[in-house]
Amino acid sequence: MLTTPDIPAVPGSDRPVVVRDAAGTWCYEGTDVPAVGARSIKLGEVVNPLVLGRPGEQPEAVILSLSEIVADARLNWVLQAGKRLEGDVDALFKVPWELWQEHASQPVGAWLPEHDDFGVNRALATSERRLRFAKKALDDAGRDRTRAILLATHVGKSRRDVGETLGLSAARVQQLNEDPPADLVIRFDRFVRDASEIVAATGLDPCPRAELRAPSGLGSDGFDEVIAEMIALGLLEQTHDLVQVTDDGRSLAAVRGRTALPRTTRKPGPGSERTRDGAR
Repeated sequence: MLTTPDIPAVPGSDRPVVVRDAAGTWCYEGTDVPAVGARSIKLGEVVNPLVLGRPGEQPEAVILSLSEIVADARLNWVLQAGKRLEGDVDALFKVPWELWQEHASQPVGAWLPEHDDFGVNRALATSERRLRFAKKALDDAGRDRTRAILLATHVGKSRRDVGETLGLSAARVQQLNEDPPADLVIRFDRFVRDASEIVAATGLDPCPRAELRAPSGLGSDGFDEVIAEMIALGLLEQTHDLVQVTDDGRSLAAVRGRTALPRTTRKPGPGSERTRDGAR
């Protein structure tokens, strides 16, 4: 049975945190997974101010107390936009009806059947959420495999070699490698460029992780991500605080036409034909 994925929840509650994306879709925070059955809750649905006006005519304004405003951060704008009035017990703020209507129609949250509904409906929504996250995990794993296949072929491994490793036919590997998503190719090309520069600057000997140099234009966070990817993809090996370029890492740099690996102090073994720039 699939387990419910760990997703951000409101502190002190099991209610999932959801945010609206640029298209107005409610998604689970930190993901692009649409929240199941989410319906926008507007400010006017959760705040019930005193309405001023004559019967049968459009209201003139609404009245909100200072205590209401302080208790609800969604009403902070009233302190600037409303006219302050002195009440018997609490300060009051008068907001023109048109302005209130404008704010009252704005989404301030979402109704979620997996938390706000009951019985079978809640179970339905929860099972759908599990399915959506499982599909996303499968899609992400598929992209990771495609990226690994792209890298393997990029460093010179044949489709047959890749197929033997994966337990797939060479034809299936070719199919997987034929039409990767455009955004994945763009990210892969950028990764290959950055990783090749890191390999070229690192050399063949073990190097302290702290001494690795970031390629030009790559910030510290991006550099750490590339290093982590290189280790995960077998281009670098890390032992304690030392990293070393692997054979596949050197192959990557060679494909990029790099010939500027620093001179290594490692002595070539008997019969070795490897030159100091890593080429054979």
